[in-house]
Amino acid sequence: MPINLTAEPRMVTGKKVFRLRQSGKIPAVVYGRGLANKNLELNYHEFEKVFQTAGESTIIDLKINGEQPIKVLISETQFEPISHKLSHVDFHQIRMDEKIHAHIELKFSGESKLVKEENGSIIHNLNELEIKCLPADLIHEVEVDISRLQTFDDVITIADLKLPAKIEVIGHEPDAVVALAVRHKEEKEEEPAPSPEAAEVEAAAETEAVAATEASAEGKVENKTAPKEDVSKEKNKK
Repeated sequence: MPINLTAEPRMVTGKKVFRLRQSGKIPAVVYGRGLANKNLELNYHEFEKVFQTAGESTIIDLKINGEQPIKVLISETQFEPISHKLSHVDFHQIRMDEKIHAHIELKFSGESKLVKEENGSIIHNLNELEIKCLPADLIHEVEVDISRLQTFDDVITIADLKLPAKIEVIGHEPDAVVALAVRHKEEKEEEPAPSPEAAEVEAAAETEAVAATEASAEGKVENKTAPKEDVSKEKNKK
């Protein structure tokens, strides 16, 4: 079932679109091959619902000012930096007999035993794919079942994905890794740092130990170097 969206021609441009946004509208533009760019305005809440459903990989029937709908894809969305609200939308008009480039999301599902039983975690190398196909063959997302990761040597590649034969992946080889599992490293428990009072006591003890060692060493040296009494003279006196 096609997704429908209505739009109105937009006369306001430049800095004046600020007031347009304040009135609950989003400025937009639609362009395509052999088509002059058209400035549009959209109802914010209506487009937000469509965007959540369609994303950038679902064909939309865009009806402008009540005219015959045209087939479009959402090619770009912009958001306000602070509020993160939608601030502008670009649509690309498509022809059903010409192949298009699109990005489709990878939806990860399932559960790997490596996470539950082997202290592992799943790494997602890719979160979307760039594809080329006819508009009629376009799909919204591709499911990636991570339960097939049974050992830490297993990987899921693009070749393992269930893609329709008429969809061509752009920019990646079939053996490109989509997901893999890695083992967590065991972290050594760090000894807590001593309190300032304990550190002072420990430093004082070390100082006393060093002083005692030095005193002991000096005593030994003095005993070795002290002159011996003349025993023979004592005997003569007797």
